[in-house]
This record gives sequence, structure tokens and C-alpha cells, in this order.
Amino acid sequence: MKAALTGVHHLKIWVSDLSRSRSWYERVFGLEHHTSFEDDDGVIRGMAFKVPGAGFQIALRENPELARALSDADPFALEVTREGLDAWLAHLDDLGIPHSPVIRASGGYAMGFRDPDGVQLRLYADDDAVHAAQVGSGGVYRAGPAPVVEHG
Repeated sequence: MKAALTGVHHLKIWVSDLSRSRSWYERVFGLEHHTSFEDDDGVIRGMAFKVPGAGFQIALRENPELARALSDADPFALEVTREGLDAWLAHLDDLGIPHSPVIRASGGYAMGFRDPDGVQLRLYADDDAVHAAQVGSGGVYRAGPAPVVEHG
């Protein structure tokens, strides 16, 4: 049998306050609690959530030191449709969460916002025509402005 990947199981995000982040991620993404993880001292410092409509989970792990160290990271992008980006803009506006505008990116369209610890979250919609125009046959993308908002 050939070694192969079959998908993404989960994305782990380091947070400084598990309770605050749980509330925020459930509100923003509609996550469904799946499992809690207790440390040796009996304190719950990790949780896994199912992402409705997606084949992966998001895990939150409380570690304030790591959360601070990664506060300006953009560890992943979540896939949406181009039309979905407009729906996300309206959803984030309804929640009062600052976000970037939708921009043309290397392979489509993207927008970004930050979680309570400042981690940059990106939503990305692939578009083959945009990719061909932005990257061309050489396969090199000349970076433009990143779709994130400044800390506010």
C-alpha cells in the first residue's frame, strides 16, 4: 500500500484563555463541542470541535505563552466559495468582528480577521482564472497586500 494523505483531521490553535476562545470560535464558526482534554492536574486545557459541513475538527489548547508567541501567525486558511466570502463579510459585520476587505490573492480571493489572541484567520476562495493571471506559467506569485486587519 502506498503512503497517502486522506485529508485534514484537525487544526490546533494555541489560546491564552480557553473559555473566552471557546465562546468566540463557537460564535464565529458555529463549532460543535466534541471532546474535552483534562491535564494531569484535572484541569481542562484543551477541546476539540466539529466544524459543521467540513471534514475536519478545530482544536483549542490553552497555553498563554505559545498563544503570545504565535499572535501574529497565520497558520492556515479555511476554504470557502467566492460567494461565501461575501456571506462571511456580512456574518463578521453582524458579530462586530473587524476584518479585511476581499482581495485578489495568488490563487483566488481572500479575506482575513483575527481571533481574541491576535491569530490571523484567513478565508480563501480558489479561482483558476485569478491564479493563472497572478502566477502565470512561471509559478511565481509576486505578493501583494495581505488580507488581514491590524490589531485594534
